[in-house]
Amino acid sequence: MRQAFRTLLTVTTLAACGAITLSFRTDEGMFPLSALQGVDLAKAGLRIPKEAIFNPNGVSLTNALVRLGGCTGSFVSDEGLVITNHHCVEGAVSRVNINYIEQGFTAKNRGEEIPVNIPCRITMSYQDVSEQVLEGISNDMDPAERSKAIGEHIKRIVEADKKSNPGLSIEISEMFTGRSYTLFRYMTLQDTRLVYVPPVNIGQFGDETDNWVWPRHNADFSIVRAYVSPNGKPAAYSPDNVPFKPAKHLEINAKGTKEGDFVFIMGYPGRTFRHQPYEFLRYQQECMLPAVSNWFGWQINMMKKLGENNKARYANFYDDIQGLSNTEKNFRGKMQGLRRTTLLQEKQAEDARLEGLTQTAPEWMKYDKLFPEIRETYQARIGEFPRNFLLQRLVNDVPQFYLAVMLARGRKEYAANKTKLAEIQKSLLEEANKAYRIEDVEFEELCLKELLQRCAMLPSGMRPAEFDRLGNVDQWFADWKKKTRLSDTAAMMGLLRNSPAKFLAYKDGLTELATALLPLLIQIEQNDVQRDNLLRSLLPRYIELKEFDRKEGFTPDANSTLRLTYGNIKGYTPNDGEWNAPYTTLDGVFEKANTEHDYTLTREQADKLRVKDVPPMYKDPRSGKVVVAFLYNLDTTGGNSGSPVLDADGRLIGVNFDRAWTATLNDFAWSSEYSRSIGVDIRYVLYVMKYVSGADHVISELGVSL
Repeated sequence: MRQAFRTLLTVTTLAACGAITLSFRTDEGMFPLSALQGVDLAKAGLRIPKEAIFNPNGVSLTNALVRLGGCTGSFVSDEGLVITNHHCVEGAVSRVNINYIEQGFTAKNRGEEIPVNIPCRITMSYQDVSEQVLEGISNDMDPAERSKAIGEHIKRIVEADKKSNPGLSIEISEMFTGRSYTLFRYMTLQDTRLVYVPPVNIGQFGDETDNWVWPRHNADFSIVRAYVSPNGKPAAYSPDNVPFKPAKHLEINAKGTKEGDFVFIMGYPGRTFRHQPYEFLRYQQECMLPAVSNWFGWQINMMKKLGENNKARYANFYDDIQGLSNTEKNFRGKMQGLRRTTLLQEKQAEDARLEGLTQTAPEWMKYDKLFPEIRETYQARIGEFPRNFLLQRLVNDVPQFYLAVMLARGRKEYAANKTKLAEIQKSLLEEANKAYRIEDVEFEELCLKELLQRCAMLPSGMRPAEFDRLGNVDQWFADWKKKTRLSDTAAMMGLLRNSPAKFLAYKDGLTELATALLPLLIQIEQNDVQRDNLLRSLLPRYIELKEFDRKEGFTPDANSTLRLTYGNIKGYTPNDGEWNAPYTTLDGVFEKANTEHDYTLTREQADKLRVKDVPPMYKDPRSGKVVVAFLYNLDTTGGNSGSPVLDADGRLIGVNFDRAWTATLNDFAWSSEYSRSIGVDIRYVLYVMKYVSGADHVISELGVSL
């Protein structure tokens, strides 16, 4: 899996037979730093004091954690080495040189390290600012005004804190919607350089075939180094920069683990949606999940078809195929998970119980309109979804249509006030420079045609009248394609820069369609904002009721802030009669090798992996085989890619990179019955670096004696 996603919600699959009743553990969750004091980690198996994990008054493991782009990483040397996943650096590395991805890369010395400039953020401190953010805020406020006031408070607090902490990035994260807020201070290191990445067919052995799947056999790791200016301050790349010296780096345990061992992970998980009402899950099941899965599947198949006999073209599609496939498979899995568990029924029963409180308990009757308003809001979204989804995909996925909408909006503003031409031009240029990018004209035009056909097939009561006037979509598209200049980026941007009035006067079939649809698009956007504001004003009351009902607090949803989760190395039964062991070995690599495209292994690579007289440190002492990957029942989600897997003494034993197929439902709920995460074992990390790449000098810097 690539636990850092590209689209929409991180909202993959439960493959067990029959319905599963979710068994929640009371200590389930991705715990924020502020909640660690309430967790009995020693009883669970931790052998170091909690202060060794997080110490606001000193150095701890927290100081070794970084957020690397959309992933997690950790310092593994006192000279700024950071270990993370292969897929977390793949895009940046391929932009430098695609051969480094295909063949792998090892910097023999610091002079050979290659700038990849992935932002590297370190959490320096945090504090609760809920009282300041919510000052003067009440549940009785108009939802839009409430949302606006909270936003203004956050902006004011952030600006004030920046003055007190120059050089740090300041962010306020919402922990519980409309109820609690935490201010985080980050140091952002801008200069990161590639030190080591294995060849892609080893680093991502199995690729999309094995994505979200166990057993796994890939070395999904890479190593970069963070640099700062000579005075120790964060700075952009410069040959004069020096390696960053972290306050803490992780010690590596190369001796291995066994099933049942206590493990924990620290990282920056993305978004989870566990404290949403039942109607939210119904909306996901009936609308969002199937629609996104279907549309992304169409795009993936089209890109593969277009790149089938053109290696260079396929390479250009590669990152998009990877990102779309990751999300498509994830969403498809969640649909199956919602069908095969009782999560929806449990959420529905919980909400019915909570609604009963608002009808019978005097102290909660003030919220008697809460659930009717939630239902009404989601019902409106569900009713409009087929139309709104297609129109939004036209705007988001078709640059030509996006530009046509920009043009239509600019034309409307110009007609209202012709003295604002320069202002309109500036605004449109800024927007076009950000979003009007055509990477493959044929593909994007085919997306346009497909979406128009789908719009034309909507039921008559939902289909915008503009699509009735198109007539035959195939003929309309063929006529438009002959005349349009919207697919010529240089021509359209040149017209906008040099002759804005002529740009606004440009017309073809698509600009006319966009102009006709503009009022509807604006209305959809306004409705979305209004509904979002309403739900944001309702959720604090919903959470308050949940806390009362449970008679205890609970962990806030993940939100890309530093969290800890713990558990054990553990196998599981994903299907009736099927047992998945918690470790895979090198034997599995050779069993899969060259059986299909995603399992390509060259003869040279196979020869390097087949080592005679393998030292015992790389082997599982029970099987005598080289260990590759392992399973654990921790609570992870998107953003945990690259998170260090740590043993009871806080030493690095692996790098998290995926969840098993059944655990993709983690975004909605965690269960010990099906939640399993996957990491590459540190022994395989060392094995690949030594025998495939000869990177002994990197291993030495990691503090490991071979």
